[in-house]
Amino acid sequence: MRQFVGLIIYALSVAAVAAAGRDVQSYLLTTIVDVAIYLIITLSLNLEAGIGGIPNFGRVLTVAFGAYMAGGVIGRIALWAKGMSYDYIYDNAAAVSALSKSMTAVDAAAMLALGVAISIAVGASLGLIASLPARRLSADYLAITLLAFGDVAYYIGLNYEPLVGGTLGASAPPIYEKLFGGGTMRLIGAVAVSAGAALLVYLLIQRLSQSPFGRILRIHREDPELVSVLGRDPAYIRAWTMAIGGAVSAVAGLLYALYAGAVHPRGFERINFTFYPWLIMILGGMGNNLGVVNGVFIFVVIYRILDIFKYEIGNAVGFDPVWLGYMLFGGLAMLVIALAPRGLVPEKAEPVVGGRRVTPPPQGQTQSRRE
Repeated sequence: MRQFVGLIIYALSVAAVAAAGRDVQSYLLTTIVDVAIYLIITLSLNLEAGIGGIPNFGRVLTVAFGAYMAGGVIGRIALWAKGMSYDYIYDNAAAVSALSKSMTAVDAAAMLALGVAISIAVGASLGLIASLPARRLSADYLAITLLAFGDVAYYIGLNYEPLVGGTLGASAPPIYEKLFGGGTMRLIGAVAVSAGAALLVYLLIQRLSQSPFGRILRIHREDPELVSVLGRDPAYIRAWTMAIGGAVSAVAGLLYALYAGAVHPRGFERINFTFYPWLIMILGGMGNNLGVVNGVFIFVVIYRILDIFKYEIGNAVGFDPVWLGYMLFGGLAMLVIALAPRGLVPEKAEPVVGGRRVTPPPQGQTQSRRE
């Protein structure tokens, strides 16, 4: 039952929204996109922190720069390809309008593929750069350093206007509009793209976690010095892990920006794309990808229900339910840490022998080789 607790809660929330007479279709579509985006981000974090023991408190860094690729790079490339002389940031409205008139569905698909490729490259590069302090810093100091790295993305985007417009932000190219149309069809298209990407990422991270690389990561989590004893370089392992995590999370940032239709640096604060993914991972179960799935569903349900019923909840509690959300999530984190420190779906502890997972024989049935 624990393995499906997230889906059960999500189904109950759909029933509650329907019973309240709210728009069920809109709730289903928007929550699926939210689940997909946060699932990609949290799976990348789970690979680094949950499986590899790398305390990455700067997840927002690569998520934000993935979004910046949508708001400040692929639009410029599209203008250059079309031979237009607009400045994509300072003439943002005119540039987006011109692209909307000249782009075809094929152009939009090519821009989406190019955006994903650029995001992967940028995210992997930032992950490698962020891994450099891990060579000399202990876990505590590394966590604080990576937390500071995460704020770098926020302040660069906010203060360097040519990137994504600074405090005003910038609209993303109309990729989804050209691929799927407007209104509900655009939302359905965003669901298909985001959910498809989340499924691919889940299969990738699950495959990695069950591979020899995943076993080395678990050894690194328990005792980094043992990795050296086994003939592997811990710094090399951390660099590869953070490069993979950075690439995956940057794609999530790109998809989030295309879904939102605009990029604003103020939307990429550490609470949204660092602390919430950590909460999801702790809630679901660190080191367990299925646990992450359950944690994402529970988080999104709470977040969306508070938003949908904010007026009713606000009248009941007497203050803005936005603050209630912070209180609930903080209380939930403390409750899980106190009562279920391994999460709702804990990682299975299985010994690894000769590259294969084996179950120890029952007591009393172990025989020596001589016998």
